[in-house]
Parts: sequence; structure tokens; C-alpha cells
Amino acid sequence: MLLNRKCVMGIGENYRGNISVTESGKDCQYWTSNFPHRITEFNVTEMMTEKNLIENYCRNPDTSPKGPWCFSRDPLVRREECIVPICGQPLKSAPTAPPKPVYDQKDCTRDYGLEYSGTMSVSARNMQCLKWNSPKAIKLSKGKTFLPEVKLVGNHCRNPDGDMEGPWCYVDHPNITFDYCNIKLCDDPLDAFLEEDTLSGRTVLQGTRTSYFNPRSFGKGEDECGIRPKFEQIKVKDQNEQELTDSYAASRIVKGVNAQEGSAPWQVMLYRKAPQELLCGASLISDQWILTAAHCILYPPWDKNFTANDILVRVGKHYRAKFEKQTEKIVALDEIILHPKYNWKENLDRDIALLHLRKPLTFTENIAPICLPTKAVAKTPDDSISGDSCEGDSGGPFVMKNPEDDRWYQIGIVSWGEGCDRRGKYGFYTHLFRMRKWVLKVIADEETES
Repeated sequence: MLLNRKCVMGIGENYRGNISVTESGKDCQYWTSNFPHRITEFNVTEMMTEKNLIENYCRNPDTSPKGPWCFSRDPLVRREECIVPICGQPLKSAPTAPPKPVYDQKDCTRDYGLEYSGTMSVSARNMQCLKWNSPKAIKLSKGKTFLPEVKLVGNHCRNPDGDMEGPWCYVDHPNITFDYCNIKLCDDPLDAFLEEDTLSGRTVLQGTRTSYFNPRSFGKGEDECGIRPKFEQIKVKDQNEQELTDSYAASRIVKGVNAQEGSAPWQVMLYRKAPQELLCGASLISDQWILTAAHCILYPPWDKNFTANDILVRVGKHYRAKFEKQTEKIVALDEIILHPKYNWKENLDRDIALLHLRKPLTFTENIAPICLPTKAVAKTPDDSISGDSCEGDSGGPFVMKNPEDDRWYQIGIVSWGEGCDRRGKYGFYTHLFRMRKWVLKVIADEETES
């Protein structure tokens, strides 16, 4: 007969308590999740019932002699033992997870640093800033519209283009032209940000679409983005469009339906060359550029640190598992650019990467770009993006259709989630509009360098 399962006897194989913190106070990872650590030691699904692998409670599924343990939520610590009650012995005080940081608006710079007038002149990656009137900075600034009220003094960090990532500066580096500065920003709402067309002095009239990118560096696709050749282009709705748009409106997407061919022509699949395996999803934003999550490229807990030579891009696909000779194309990359503030060690903040194709693509009925969001499109009632994502969706686009112009826009990039379709657990997405100035500057730099 088994005694109280809320305490440990022997090595604790039968422990069924609800402690979910490691001996050093780290939160436990959910057993059904692969974030931050992929579980490869055993098959969780097969062992779930027998070993009672529920939630993120400490268990001993592999009969470790050290007793119950769990995978930790710390990307730098894979697994750790737990302090659990031992039957018949005085109860030891178990550690508690450290309190979650409380965000405050003290000692931070408002309005994305537009009014910052400090003297910081070293970037967040410890690179010396160039003087704004230096020949290189002047060359890099050519063609860019800066706010006249932002005074460019010496080589001090400033935010002359209204970048939502805050003050930045040009740097003298062989592979990087600019970098952000380590200045704490207040969490200003999206309403505080001026639309990019206002910043650059352009106006957008109803029914009129203006270009945001220079086609010499961006390539083709901005004018025709978000209009699917098999649907909007010929005034046909796909059979699942209403269900899809309703689910986006509800900010929750579950139990997806089978898509019609050509219904997501911007969808991209990233493959590892050797050994050949599917790495992540991605999205096509022009005939030269692809967006994905940074953790698809660099994430040490999963042994990911890929270069452009390691990855193949497959576009125009409908079926994931088979080669579609008539519709798909396989192309190579020549450059990968991660966001400089990407933080894999803590919270996957700024989980975004730009990939440049070695050769431009030709658009077809099954290959077409998605639009990047404007503020009007990106703004939701609570200024948040939520939905349900499965971990195999990483890097793929979170999209919505804008009824104002009948185009599809990418609102976010699938970053991570805990399992799939779990009550109270949602997917996390990179907010693409907030990253848009970074995307613009990176792509514009390609033209300057060439």
C-alpha cells in the first residue's frame, strides 16, 4: 500500500505533490513544453500517465538517485533537483521562486527617448558612437528623414527618426552601421508613437498606398503585399477566411483548419541543410527579405547557432512533408541579421531576425509577400497581441486581414508557447510594429553598404 504521495520515500518515484520550484529557487518548466529546454531524454507523452507528468510539478520519471527534479525555466540551467518533504522527517522549508520583477515608470526615459539630451556616447554593445557630423554618419544619414527638434550633438546617443527602440547612434564597425544605446525606456503606449508617415512628412490618404521601403534595398513586393493571387487579386474569398478572421478578432486561435492552396503565399519554411530537418516557419516580406524569430537561428539551449550557409529556404509550399515540384522553390541565404537587443538568456525579448536571399524570388500564385503593419493596423483594443501557438509554429507569422484595404498584414512573429492549446497558457509573439524602424534601418543599410 502506498503511503502519502505528497512526501518522498526512497528516491521519490511515487511523489505526487505540487512543488514546482528547484532547490535553488528556479521555476520548473512545464513537462509538455520544450521551452526553454527540449526534452530528449525520454518521451513525455508516453510517460505522462504512468509518471504523473502534469503541469510543472517536480517528479522523478527517470529514477534519478537524487530524487524528484524538473527542467528549469532558466535557459542556462537545464535540470535541477527539488526540495520535497521526506516521509517521517520534519518538513524542510522549500525555496520559493524569486518575485517577478515589478515594472515601474521611475528613472526611465519617456516617448522612446525623443527628448533624451544626455551624453551617453557608447552603444549597448560597447561600441564607440560616431559623431553625427562625421563623413560616415553623414553618408549613412543620406535620404533619411530626421526630426528637426532632435538636436544631434557630438557623438551622443539620440533618436532622430522616432525609433520605438529608443536612442541609437552610428558606429564604426565592418558589419554594423548603427547600434542602440543602453537607455531605460518607459513602457509608453502605442498611441504615444507617431505614425512613420507623419514622421517622414508624408500623408496617407484613404485608398492611397505609399511606399515605406526603398525598392533598391528592399526589392519588389511592397506595392503588391498582402494581396493573394488566388483570392484578393481575383476577388475570391477562400473557404476558411471568415473563420480565420473571426479567430483573430477574438485574439485566440485554436484547432486550426486545413488551408486552401495559395491561402498563405507568404509562408516560408526554414530547413537545416545537414542533417536535413525542419527548423522553423518564417514569412516573405519582399522578393529578397524574410522575417523569422531570432531563436530559430540562435538559441544555445537547443544547440542552435546557425549561419546563412546552414539553412535552406522553401517557399510556395502547401504540404509540409512532401516536395511540390510544380509550386515550391528552394533558395539559399547570404545574410542573417539578429536584433541587437535579442535576449535569449532571460525572456526571448526582441525575438526577431531578418534573412536576406542570395537571389531574388519571382512571385507566383503560391509565392507572394505579406505586408508589414502600420500603427492603425497593429493597434488592438488593449495594445497587445495574444493567441494560441504550438511550438512547431516558431518563427511563423501572426497575420490579420485589414478590411480597410482588403490586404493581409503580419502583426507578430510566433516566439514561444507552453505546449499547445492549454487552458490559461497562451503563445507569445514579437510585436512587429514596434520593430519596424529597426527593420527599415537594417534594410536601408544594405543599400548604403552596396
